[in-house]
Amino acid sequence: MNKRTDVSGPTGQQKESSLFNAQVRMMYATANPGVMHTLLVLIVGWMYWGVADQGSLLLWLGAMLTVSLGRFAMVQVFVAREPGDEEIEWWDRAYLIALFVNGVIWGAAGFLLYPPDNTIYQVVLAFVIGGMSASATASLAARQAAIVLAVCPAMLIASVRFLFDGTEGHIEMGVILLLYLAVLMNIGRAMHRQIIDSLSLRFENQALVESLENSVSELEVARGIAEQSNRAKTRFLASASHDLRQPVHAMTLFVSALMRRLVEDQNSQDLIAKINRSLDSVRGLLDSLLDISKLDAGIVHVREERIELRVLLDQVVNEFAGLAEEKSLYLRAAGPTAFVESDLVLLGQIVRNLTANAIRYTKSGGVLIAVRKSGDTARVEIWDTGVGIRTEDQEEIFQEFFQLRNVSTDQQGGLGLGLSIVKRTCDLLNCKMELMSELGKGSRFVVTLPLAADQEQHASQLDMHAPDMSVGQEASHVLLIEDDPLSADALKGLLESWGYKCALTDGLAGLADAIGSLGNRVDLIISDYRLADGETGDYVAREVRSKVGENTPVLIVTGDTGPDRLLDLRETGLDLLHKPVQPAELRAIVRHLLTPNAD
Repeated sequence: MNKRTDVSGPTGQQKESSLFNAQVRMMYATANPGVMHTLLVLIVGWMYWGVADQGSLLLWLGAMLTVSLGRFAMVQVFVAREPGDEEIEWWDRAYLIALFVNGVIWGAAGFLLYPPDNTIYQVVLAFVIGGMSASATASLAARQAAIVLAVCPAMLIASVRFLFDGTEGHIEMGVILLLYLAVLMNIGRAMHRQIIDSLSLRFENQALVESLENSVSELEVARGIAEQSNRAKTRFLASASHDLRQPVHAMTLFVSALMRRLVEDQNSQDLIAKINRSLDSVRGLLDSLLDISKLDAGIVHVREERIELRVLLDQVVNEFAGLAEEKSLYLRAAGPTAFVESDLVLLGQIVRNLTANAIRYTKSGGVLIAVRKSGDTARVEIWDTGVGIRTEDQEEIFQEFFQLRNVSTDQQGGLGLGLSIVKRTCDLLNCKMELMSELGKGSRFVVTLPLAADQEQHASQLDMHAPDMSVGQEASHVLLIEDDPLSADALKGLLESWGYKCALTDGLAGLADAIGSLGNRVDLIISDYRLADGETGDYVAREVRSKVGENTPVLIVTGDTGPDRLLDLRETGLDLLHKPVQPAELRAIVRHLLTPNAD
């Protein structure tokens, strides 16, 4: 594998060097093992204490914590020294070696922690190693060599352990791990290519701007460059989000099906609940990419209604109470009754994002969410006693992908999109956003909205109750159209576990056989959007409807988040879910679509 990417042209060598340096610096910026990684290692050790051989477990824990500490130290020294371009190759080699050792140790868990007589813990071990490999693929996408060295040893060694067992179920698990490795390598290669293209475009744009600095048309050229870079960024986000949503979507559905099979085993339920919480974190990151794409596409529309702010704040406090309690923080809402005219969903998203950030960056003390009246306006204020924000960062913090430099690297900082989404949503709602913060003492975010003309108390606008989903349609026939094998198997298994009869096809070619296997009766069509051979889910669904009935309900389940694609999907007029789908959400909409006269 070549270390650097070839670039043609008279300055090709300089561009090649700049690309390589940027890749290494990006790798150090995104692949730092913090407290979350260490906590996961300790949780694995706790889970397998008493299950695996204690000597082997302690050996694995010691090796993993030692390597994690070493990687952490390397990142700190790299950031502090800010090495020049002439030193970058040494730092690259050193970190690649550390990643390879880390991958070998994760793979060794397949032997050292493997409980021969406990199938549940064997499956959980495979999930943990697979999940860590998926996370590494995303965080190391800047350096393809890093993905290979970190992920391949872990997955190959783990798969060998299952294959070595020799029984039918274990051989199948070993083969699945090998197939999953191939999927991750493909995803990593695509993400790496997108990053290289984006970096190349950035350097070309910089060179073009410098060469046209004194040109009369400089402003027009700069605007064109900015738009081109933004399109490149959008394409990268859409591609990365789509590729990562596929395996996470499949894993979510597999876990849900496994929970149903082990419903009476409380220990297994607890372990799978931990896996679900990890998947929730990944889904949160992917949903932030989706929110940005929706804003870029201009398909987010304001639907104003009368909102009682204090009721909204109380609901947010209830939602985040558990998270605050885990960190021993207080979380309270305060303030008088105040009504505004705004979009409940978008305003709620703003308050939730700010509350989540406040809890994330607060180690002691707590968070206060308050509403205050000031003249003809209402102010929603989120106070925290957290780390605070440096004065020079308080403007940049609302930019996409900005990460606080003063925050300890043991914080789980996400992608740096939350406050960008908040700012753009405030602009959409015509709200005023203010920030007051002092480093080391905390922060206060203020969102100001005009008060509604009518301030009389009415019934709450907030629907605190979930719809009744008690009626099932277990005899219904569902046609699944999906070309990704993992997602297809997971979705089919989950729906069948709910009692539905399912048939599967990957596109037009197998349509007739799939419909025939259902006795030519299809009550619901569930399809991916982007299928093989250029086919799309809405087109295939129309073909199915022409054979089984034009009023057959259709649900599109997709990982596409690009602005252009979102507009295309909206124009189809079909019901839509974005991968990864929560099983409860999927079950609710399936039941709704199968209900007679459903909208």
